[in-house]
Amino acid sequence: MDLGTLIVRLLPVFAALALAAVVETVVPLRRQSRRLHGRLPTNLALLAITSGLGMLLNFALAIGAGYVQAKGLGVLQIVGTGTVASFVVTLLALDGATYLVHRLLHQIPLLWRVHLVHHIDASVDATTAFRQHPLEGLIRFSFIAVPAWILGAPLAAVAIYRLLGSLNSVVEHANIRVPRWLDRLMVLIWVTPHMHKIHHSRERTQTDSNYANLFSFFDRIFGSYTPSSRGTSVAYGIDGYDGPEHQSLAAVLWLPFRRSRRIGESAPVKT
Repeated sequence: MDLGTLIVRLLPVFAALALAAVVETVVPLRRQSRRLHGRLPTNLALLAITSGLGMLLNFALAIGAGYVQAKGLGVLQIVGTGTVASFVVTLLALDGATYLVHRLLHQIPLLWRVHLVHHIDASVDATTAFRQHPLEGLIRFSFIAVPAWILGAPLAAVAIYRLLGSLNSVVEHANIRVPRWLDRLMVLIWVTPHMHKIHHSRERTQTDSNYANLFSFFDRIFGSYTPSSRGTSVAYGIDGYDGPEHQSLAAVLWLPFRRSRRIGESAPVKT
């Protein structure tokens, strides 16, 4: 897999972003400012950074997975798992690892400072999907690459998982309304927009829930699920980080290196 192929595989993601932007404009879930305190230019800049870094990391991931497969070193090769079973195991393993790293990003203070860049966006929309600090990209990559290489996961399965994760990230952050009957049906297995919106709540008990990436049952299994019915009415963002001084590109890139506040903590008193 070369970089040209990786660039081509970004096209569905950018197409999904464009479509989501249209839907958000025509029939939004809620009326909110796209440019609140300068957050849109910052989100677009982080989109470019995340996309560029993602291409390089995916290239490294593919090289490593290809090497393990060629040498027959992966667990799936040693066990002799069939093609279909290998795909299923890969998707479940990578999604489980993504659930784990997302939960750790919330529970470990140093990692929370990195992940905070994503959560201080008070107008959640499709551009929020890639509002991510480069350090978070590296952390998430390690939790994908290690199990993929240990398993000797099929390259196609890894590529499909990465693509599904990017596409669903756009959809689940998009400012769109999903019919209640459809949400109830899908959320039994899949992470829906209403389910993930709860994760962007200002209330700590809500933001520290619904960590799953694709398969919603990981949250049910590990006791971190909050019903998706609450997703249409949550207030987004983190108290104390709404001002424009926190939303510039320079500010969010520097944020992990500053002392951060958890949800529910009061802002420092200025003297």
